[in-house]
Amino acid sequence: MIKHIIWKTFVQIDSVLKFPNLQKGEIGIQLGFDMIAPLTSDLFTMYKRVKPTGYVLGIDPDPRNIDLAKEIIKKKKHNIKLIQKAIFSDKGECELLVGESASWNQLNIIPIDTTVSFTGNKISVQMDRLDNIINELNIEILKIGHINLTINGAEYEALMGMHTVLSEAKNMNLTIVSGRFDESGTINGRPDFEIIVEHLQKYGFKTKFKRMHQLVWWGFFVKTLLNRKWIYGKDNYGVIMAAKGSKKLKWYQSFS
Repeated sequence: MIKHIIWKTFVQIDSVLKFPNLQKGEIGIQLGFDMIAPLTSDLFTMYKRVKPTGYVLGIDPDPRNIDLAKEIIKKKKHNIKLIQKAIFSDKGECELLVGESASWNQLNIIPIDTTVSFTGNKISVQMDRLDNIINELNIEILKIGHINLTINGAEYEALMGMHTVLSEAKNMNLTIVSGRFDESGTINGRPDFEIIVEHLQKYGFKTKFKRMHQLVWWGFFVKTLLNRKWIYGKDNYGVIMAAKGSKKLKWYQSFS
């Protein structure tokens, strides 16, 4: 009972701190999502912020994630649109390496994350640039409030396919998982977060990079309330938080 109350409290606070600038009526875009824990999936965290007049676009290549999300969306009548594709710097086809957890899925055309385990199964998937999808769906870029990239090492390539979005955005936040410690977190011999930060700054974004244990809420909750010591003293990934226009970076913004 106590654990349930603590977890429910965490979810409520996390939904406020994770996408603090996302407003009602705006569009949230989630690139990559894991439906193992559907109640806390970023899809639904975003939707809480934009409803009832806004909507969320969720893009993921795993058909299992898409099917599970569809069931919940239909049942709860959420205005969340789903697309089964991989987001990349080019349009084409590749294979999705199926992880033992859906959050470990990875495209076969990028360096492999050595910290996760795979089932050995592969799925042929379509990949596309986010710019193309935004154009095809006639989405108004100025209404996009937040884009969250959690695509297991393909984040930089995805950004390469977002030139129009990044250029035309006036008021937008981004959160981008990065900073892995193996080859999947390295670009031309440099940490990927350094390259990504430099890239975003060219488009007028202000940025900061934090490792998971350095985040205000996540660090406090995990260390103090859950006592999850595995994340401390270890090599753990981080997140780039970026802001443009009126969407200023919040000191308390967190990620989970």
